[in-house]
Amino acid sequence: MVKNTLFTSRNEAYEKFLYSEDLLLIRKMLVLSLVLYSGFGLVDRWIEVENLAIFSMIRFYIVAPSTLVTLILSYHKSFYSLHQFVLTTLYVIAGFGVIVMLVIEPEVYSYYGGLFLVIGYGYFLLKIRWQFVTIGTVIIMIFYFALTYLYLKDYINTVLIFSIFYIAQIFISLFGSYTFSKYRLDSYLHEKNLKGDNVILEKQNYQNLKDIENSNYITIYSLAKLAESRDKFTGDHIDRVGHLCLKVAQELHSSVYTKNNCYKDEFIQSIELASTLHDIGKIMIPENILMKPGKFNDEEFEIMKKHSIFGSNTLREIQNKYSKNDFINMGIDICESHHENWDGSGYPRKLKGTDIPFSARIVAVVDVYDALISKRPYKKAWSEEESIREINKLKGIKFDKDVVEAFNKCYRTHKQRVVN
Repeated sequence: MVKNTLFTSRNEAYEKFLYSEDLLLIRKMLVLSLVLYSGFGLVDRWIEVENLAIFSMIRFYIVAPSTLVTLILSYHKSFYSLHQFVLTTLYVIAGFGVIVMLVIEPEVYSYYGGLFLVIGYGYFLLKIRWQFVTIGTVIIMIFYFALTYLYLKDYINTVLIFSIFYIAQIFISLFGSYTFSKYRLDSYLHEKNLKGDNVILEKQNYQNLKDIENSNYITIYSLAKLAESRDKFTGDHIDRVGHLCLKVAQELHSSVYTKNNCYKDEFIQSIELASTLHDIGKIMIPENILMKPGKFNDEEFEIMKKHSIFGSNTLREIQNKYSKNDFINMGIDICESHHENWDGSGYPRKLKGTDIPFSARIVAVVDVYDALISKRPYKKAWSEEESIREINKLKGIKFDKDVVEAFNKCYRTHKQRVVN
């Protein structure tokens, strides 16, 4: 935490905060001062000063170019570390110019005395820190009193009168600059402390939400494992499906997600666990059908197909309480639609093409692949190569082409790693 004092060593975060807040205003004020300071040249002509050439040289050959150079430099990255020194130097130069013009043309003392006020307020407009204001002011005052003592003895009464106002204005500027700087630091620290408290609170809330979310995951995943445990033939099917679905989702190009109106990062965060729920409805299938060692007859198959509806309905009951849970929402899509086919020949709703939820299209490919390479009482396990060929044969018929292409990439990557 930054110490609440203006006399400590520089704090980089605070410096960058001030710079980001002030840079645009500094540039605006540089443009304005360039226009106004130069514009006083017209006033010089109007009041018919005797040494117009010298005045014009100070304005247009010293102060104006210095201001323009500072403005240009403000667009360079080095300006961040130099801007307080550069701006203070610019105002010292401007102050010297005013003092020289006063010495040359003392009859218009009150007019140029007004410019000292402009210089004083310029410290605020250009956001020069109070330390630099003090240094710059001391330099200008020394120069001012030195020249007035040497060249304005004949105008000593005028000098003394206006010097009272000038010195008073200088002290006001110094005090105001210090007060403003302290106010900005206090505000910054206050906001930073609030943010710090909020960060702690947000972390606590985030951790609480994650604990609840993890608890939900564990409960539902346990339910999925319970459903799987009733089927002695599937082994660790849901874990393999979840892992491979994640790999396929990561392999899919961002353009595919855009085409399917999905956010890739959010989708990937949910797909692995959500895909493990695809067969959760099997917990409601009669055991004599679920555990049958051979193929189903037509009546048994119709009952077995209902597991997709049973599973999605179960998750919808949970969705009523956790409607914003992406994991549950995706799980519903997967449970209900992972047996739908791209050509509309699947079940339970005979969805077709992109009407099938994107997550379900991924699970459909992975689920069939894992079933093909797994041994069942009614069939032998297929080889990986045979299973891949079968998946590709059904591309555009049963499966989404984009998903199959991503699946092929996963397989090639896996195969290459095994070879290496």
